[in-house]
Amino acid sequence: MTLDLANLLQTAIQRRNQFNYENHVEISQEEGLRNEYVALSTSLAHLADLMGWYQLRQESRTVAPEELLQAYLEVIEHSFQVAAKQTWSQLIVMKPADLDKLAHKRPAKSLSQQYLSILHFVDQSFFDRQQDAFRHAWHLILKLGFVDLGFSGEQIQEAYLQN
Repeated sequence: MTLDLANLLQTAIQRRNQFNYENHVEISQEEGLRNEYVALSTSLAHLADLMGWYQLRQESRTVAPEELLQAYLEVIEHSFQVAAKQTWSQLIVMKPADLDKLAHKRPAKSLSQQYLSILHFVDQSFFDRQQDAFRHAWHLILKLGFVDLGFSGEQIQEAYLQN
């Protein structure tokens, strides 16, 4: 699996710094951190909404794989920004063998449980400043992309770098 998380993380940080510079964004470090957590939470909710598994009484709608991939990349992007602002970048970078293990896990029995678990760990990482909670959320996010959404590392990397 070709997914160079260190490169993608560095790209995300550079993009954010460039955006902030070009748009004269001045925000306190703590407020910036809060904003990134909100962005991560809302991007997860948007992805869940597109996937639509929880909408039991509504007709299922067809969503193009490209649209799902773009929504997933938003989750990845905000995960990178949270890690960078928390100075937890080391939690993002993973060995190829560890990524491969994640990619070969079983699909979630309950996407609702998986979604709620990710949110729980994200909240713990913010309110309790728990690195392990963020690590768990990150691993679940990667597993969601690889296994439950069926994206390859190559697809994720190529699409992320093209954005």
